[in-house]
Amino acid sequence: MRKKVKDNEALRYDIKLRVNQQHYDRLCRLLSQSHYKNMSELLRDIVCERQVVTYTRDESLGVVMEELTRIRKELNAIGTNVNQAVKQIHKTIDKSKTLLLGIEVSDRLRQVEDQNNKLFPVISQLAKKWLQG
Repeated sequence: MRKKVKDNEALRYDIKLRVNQQHYDRLCRLLSQSHYKNMSELLRDIVCERQVVTYTRDESLGVVMEELTRIRKELNAIGTNVNQAVKQIHKTIDKSKTLLLGIEVSDRLRQVEDQNNKLFPVISQLAKKWLQG
């Protein structure tokens, strides 16, 4: 059951509007970049001089997100390798094998440092984008 609308808020009047191609294209762009479900809602807010909020998408952030995802996957894989090596160290009685596993952990930690060195420029790039304006 629909809620009854007050008489002064009811949308009783139908208005027909004609525009040229340029204005129609602009309205369609506004509609696609906004939260409105249809053109009527958009036009109603324009006519009533309410603020029309549009959303834009920065395509360059897609490249940054791909790089961050790749780095995250590599760090996860390195972390898994470090955990496995540390478990082996705890299980191993042979000191020479423990030393080799320790060297392997050290190598993996260097890989983490390398990934961090790749990560910081990406984060700096993101910070510049988000903090401008």
